[in-house]
Amino acid sequence: MNKTKFILIILAIVFALGDIAWSIYDVVTYFMSSPIVRDPLFYLIYEFLVIAVEIAIITLLTISIWNNGKHFRSRYGFYMTALVAAVIMNLTSLSTVLLIVTMFISDWTWIKNADESKYHKEENVIIVPSKQEIIAQLRQKKDNGEITEEQFEEEIMKLL
Repeated sequence: MNKTKFILIILAIVFALGDIAWSIYDVVTYFMSSPIVRDPLFYLIYEFLVIAVEIAIITLLTISIWNNGKHFRSRYGFYMTALVAAVIMNLTSLSTVLLIVTMFISDWTWIKNADESKYHKEENVIIVPSKQEIIAQLRQKKDNGEITEEQFEEEIMKLL
């Protein structure tokens, strides 16, 4: 995962925590004000809804970048769900703006440091052998008597 995108998502999580704190402050001030000057109950319910959605956004973003973003592509749905929920709930929030910016940043790492390329072990990498390697394996199987001449020729024709 691209480190810039990773850092921006972490910043979005931090600012979402700030949004939760602000919503909690709004709930507390609602109860601290006198009943005569209070806003309608709808606004209090909305603040509780905002708190719940912000917690869900933080959870989804944390799951999507867990383990330093190694599995970000397989967990991309969590990221997009958090992005859509953030846009729906509060488009002008700094957390939402950062998430929108991260949407336009590629999550692929294009250049690796020399240290990372030496010791970085990819998981779930499929190595496809070349045709020459496959032919050599087929010849060895034919020589060992594992396959017949007809099977060998059939496999060669499939490759070509």
